[in-house]
Amino acid sequence: MQTVGTNVWKRRSQLQMRQYDNHPPIKEYLKMQSRRVKWIRMVFFAVATAILLYLVSCTGSRFTPWQSSDPSFQSPISQETEEDLSLDWFTSSTLSGTDPVSSAEAKVFVNDVYQKLDANIFNPTFKKELREQNLKELIAEVDTKSSWSRAELTQLTNQYLEKLAISHVRVFDPVEGEQLFRLFTQESPSTIETNIVSAQVSNQVGILRVKSFVTPQITRHAVEQAKAELSQAKAILIDLRGNGGGVQSAISYLIEDIIGPDKVFAIERTRDGIGMQEPYIFRGYFDDSVKNIGLAEIKLTQEKNFIEYRTRFEARTDPRPHFVLVDHQCGSACEVFAAAVQDHGSAQILGVRTSGSVLGGGVFKLRWQGFIILAPIAYTVSPEDNAIEGKGVQPDIEIATCDNSGDRCFEQAVEIVHNYM
Repeated sequence: MQTVGTNVWKRRSQLQMRQYDNHPPIKEYLKMQSRRVKWIRMVFFAVATAILLYLVSCTGSRFTPWQSSDPSFQSPISQETEEDLSLDWFTSSTLSGTDPVSSAEAKVFVNDVYQKLDANIFNPTFKKELREQNLKELIAEVDTKSSWSRAELTQLTNQYLEKLAISHVRVFDPVEGEQLFRLFTQESPSTIETNIVSAQVSNQVGILRVKSFVTPQITRHAVEQAKAELSQAKAILIDLRGNGGGVQSAISYLIEDIIGPDKVFAIERTRDGIGMQEPYIFRGYFDDSVKNIGLAEIKLTQEKNFIEYRTRFEARTDPRPHFVLVDHQCGSACEVFAAAVQDHGSAQILGVRTSGSVLGGGVFKLRWQGFIILAPIAYTVSPEDNAIEGKGVQPDIEIATCDNSGDRCFEQAVEIVHNYM
């Protein structure tokens, strides 16, 4: 699947590598970036709605009203927003990865990164001591050289951020930032994959494959069509391997059949929601007719700060036994789905432990033109208030072969489901 952003990234990275023939360290770094394009795009989709939160609030976009299955919900969207972050922030940057910066300037940049993280993280106390120690160690390493290239410093900073073991924390350079911005703010039919949801029946086991909860890749209509193909199956296996997540409300398309009506499936809280005692209750999902469901849900999060997601009152429970197959690439909304059915005891989880990356993030400008940081600004827990971040969801029945998500993993899962029938 190609996107405008991906093509831009490829063209610019090819030019960069030719430009840096006389700079082996930088050329090697860019080659590494090229090899990580697929990984970067996976991260983009895994944090799709999270990243959009800040982008949407700052681009001055106008939106038309949407429909929600929750009649009590009123649109929180403001028609006037101050433009702050735009495509121009990235494309107008003249900074190069080979630009040398002094150790003093490098330390100023690093401090800016951590100050933005501290100012926007969902809970100021979350791993506070670790973040402070991490910054001290990074500054000490920056001091070991008199100068750095921007590319080297960006790479080093991200290496230290990874040590925090906090999901959705990363510095993006102008090239990656442009790709990110285009991916989520410029609609293109070529970016929509059509086989996100598929169904088949094998030996009376209905298999529902769901690759993503990112809208509009997944729609309620597509889920309903796929479920209809499984009407003759005696048990249902929902295959979520490789599903990097998406929007919370899209979970409801599928989960209401399993856990039943008016059941909690996720609890989300932002920094401004820490002191709130009563959550805003959102039932169901946004209608497929909404132009951009991701934006609608993000505005909901931004306005309410403490949200309890529930299934619809009119939801009907499918009495057939359900099983959910997960792997280490199941993240974000995928993990929220698995944790919810496990808490409600409504389905058996098969496979291996999920990734443990459910924090929602926002992107914020850094001091260098075109550079941004992705910082975690929302925290999600399971219906029973169990933490998922950093822990993941442990399957009820472990299938070791799912570590590599090969054919044997799937075959064993189907065998387990069939033996339960």
